[in-house]
Amino acid sequence: MRQAVRRSRSLDVTHGTIWRQLLELCVPVFLSSLFQQSYSLVNTFIVGRFAGKMALAAIQATASLTDLTVGFSVGVGAGCSIVVSQYFGANDDKQVFASVHTAMGLALVGGLAISLLGICISGPMLALMGTPADIYAQSLTYVHVYMAAMVFSIVFNMGAALQRAVGDTRTPSLIVAATCLVNVTLDLVLVVWAGLGVLGAALSTACSLAVGAVVTIAILTRAQGPWRLYPRRIHIDAKLASDMLRCGLPLGLQSSAYSVSNIILQSSINSFGSNAIAAWGLACRIDSVVWLVSDALGTSVTTFAAQNFGAGNRRRMRKGLHTSLALTAAVIGGISATLFTLAAPLSGLFITDTNVTSMTTQMIAYISPFYVLYSLMDNISGTIRGTGESLRPMLLTVLGTCVFRMFWLFAFVPSHHSIDTVLTSYPVTWLLTGILIFIYYRHGHWAERSKARERAHLAGHATA
Repeated sequence: MRQAVRRSRSLDVTHGTIWRQLLELCVPVFLSSLFQQSYSLVNTFIVGRFAGKMALAAIQATASLTDLTVGFSVGVGAGCSIVVSQYFGANDDKQVFASVHTAMGLALVGGLAISLLGICISGPMLALMGTPADIYAQSLTYVHVYMAAMVFSIVFNMGAALQRAVGDTRTPSLIVAATCLVNVTLDLVLVVWAGLGVLGAALSTACSLAVGAVVTIAILTRAQGPWRLYPRRIHIDAKLASDMLRCGLPLGLQSSAYSVSNIILQSSINSFGSNAIAAWGLACRIDSVVWLVSDALGTSVTTFAAQNFGAGNRRRMRKGLHTSLALTAAVIGGISATLFTLAAPLSGLFITDTNVTSMTTQMIAYISPFYVLYSLMDNISGTIRGTGESLRPMLLTVLGTCVFRMFWLFAFVPSHHSIDTVLTSYPVTWLLTGILIFIYYRHGHWAERSKARERAHLAGHATA
C-alpha cells in the first residue's frame, strides 16, 4: 500500500513533523478555495461592470439559498471523508475501497434529488426572503440554472472530499483551478460578449461544475490505491452508508442551519434596499479570504485527527490541534488586520457606486476584528469531528451561532433597524459558540465515546 500511496500523491499523517504536514494538507485546500473565490471576485467584477448593479444584487440575493444546498452536500461529503480517513489511517484497504464506492453512490442519488428539489422550491423561497421586485426575475433565472447543475456540484465536491481523505489535497486544487478558468472564460463570452447578464453568469457556473465533476471522476478511476473508483462497482453499502450519514448528516444540517440563518440575515439586509444587498454581497466577496484560510485549516486538522484516531494515536491528534490553533491565530489575525485597513480601496476596485462602496467598507470594518473567534472554534470542532463525533458539536454550533443569531435578528433588528444591529449578530454568536465548543472539548468525553462506537462497529462487521 505505501508504494501506491506515494504514486497517488496521498499523505499518511500518522507520523512525521506535525506543522509541516498540516501545511501540506492546508495549502492545497487553501489554493483550491482561493481559485474558487478568485473566480467569484472576477465574476463580481464582470457582472458589476458589464451587467450593472441590479444584476449584481440579483445574484447576491440568491447566495443564501444556493449556499443552503451546497453547504448541506459539502457537509455530508465531509462526513463520508472522515470514515475513509479513519480506515486509511488504520490501513484497512478493503474498507477504504468499499467506503469510496458507497460515498460516490450517495453523491449520485443525493445530487439528483437535491437538484430536483432545489428547482421546485427556489421560487417560493426567493419570495419568502423578500427579494425586491426589481431583481426577482433575474434572481429566479440564476437560481434555477444553478440548481439544475447541483448534481454536478455534489459529485465534484464528494470526489474532492474523498481525495483529501487520503491526504491528496493537491489534485482537487488543480481541478478547481481548471474549472475556474472555464468559468471565467465563459463569463467573458456569455456576459461581456453575448450580453446575457445574469443568465450568462449562471450558465458559466453550471458548465464549470459539470467539467469539474467529469474530471474528478476520471482521475478517481485512475488512482493507484484502494481508493480507486470503478464506476460499475458504485453501490451503497448499508452499514458504511449508516456510518457516513451519522458523521455527515450533522455536518450537512449544521451547514444548512448556517444557511437558514443567513437567509434570515439576507432578509434583514434586503429591508435596507438594493444598495445594501449589493454592498453585503461585495463585502462577502472581499472577506472571503478569511474563510478560505479558516476552512483550509479546519479541513486539514480534521483529516489529521481522523487518520491519527484511526491509527489509535490520540496524543498526536491533540498535538495537531494545538499546532493548528497557533497557525490559525497568527494567520487569521494578520488577514483581519489587513482587511480592516484596506476595506475602502478594495471596495472601490469592484464597483464605482459610492453608496455601495461606503456601505461595504462599513460592513467589513465592523466584523473583521472578530474573524479569529470563528476560526479558532472551527479548529476545535474539526478535531472532534475527525473522531466521527459530529452530532454534539453540530448541536452546540447550531444553538450558539444559528438559533441565537436568528433570535437576535427577530428580537433586536426590528426595534433597532440599522446595519450595525444586523452585523453585531456575528461577533456575539461566534463568542457564544466558541465558549460552548471549548467546554465540550474539555469535558465532553468525545474521544472515549467515539472509540466505544468504533469498537461496536468493528464487532458488528466481524459478526456479519
